[in-house]
Amino acid sequence: MNKFVKFGLSSFLLFFICLFSAETVLAKDVNYKTYKYGTSQISMADGYYARPAKVVADGNRYLVTMTIRTKHNLSPWPVKVNTINGQSPLKITKTRHGTDYDYNYSFYADNLDHKISSSISIDVPKVYKADHQISFMFDQNLPALKKTDKTATKDKIPTAKLASTSHPKRDESKSGQKTQDPDALISQAKKQSEDVKKEEVELAAQRLKQNQKNRLDNEYNERMFYYVMLGGIICLIILIVACVFFVLSIKNNKRSKNKK
Repeated sequence: MNKFVKFGLSSFLLFFICLFSAETVLAKDVNYKTYKYGTSQISMADGYYARPAKVVADGNRYLVTMTIRTKHNLSPWPVKVNTINGQSPLKITKTRHGTDYDYNYSFYADNLDHKISSSISIDVPKVYKADHQISFMFDQNLPALKKTDKTATKDKIPTAKLASTSHPKRDESKSGQKTQDPDALISQAKKQSEDVKKEEVELAAQRLKQNQKNRLDNEYNERMFYYVMLGGIICLIILIVACVFFVLSIKNNKRSKNKK
């Protein structure tokens, strides 16, 4: 009986130690500032955001979880996030924090070394209703990401395109040509228009793929959450049963000793 109890306790403790140690390695609490969109001025919405944010390194990107906390006199959850970093917010939950209202949400980002834009709606009944564009700048005490050659290649592509589009202008100024063949100009304009359309299509496809991946990741994380909760409940039941058997065995031993 004692061996059974020890095995149950050790399994239970090992499960939660592994769970929380993995969370500690991957996640960090990171402070941030809220600005008016396109400026360095603090936004009026800054007071709604609770610090810090939770940043998790998920492979080669970050999963950021933020909380909007509002006072009870502003009505329940008056602030809603429309978009964040060009995507819909993930894992939205509405909870209470004492008398306050917490609006929790998450989003993915490839990096956090620049401002992250967001669109929010504020609706305080009979007092204030408006949409706001804001930006966030996160502190750089971030968890480490896994570096891949794919991301490095992507980063190099815009630079190469920019260099290739700027070269013809420098060549024209050096050659001293004042006029160009009209057919060549038309052909160049068509090519540039086709390149722009192609880039727009590629960007739209990338955003669609990203949104689909975010949806799948969200479903996967929800399933994993339930599995972890189920595992924790099973371990707790095993621990309770082990304790009950342990207590009963002690009582039986005492009774047998009293009879002797």
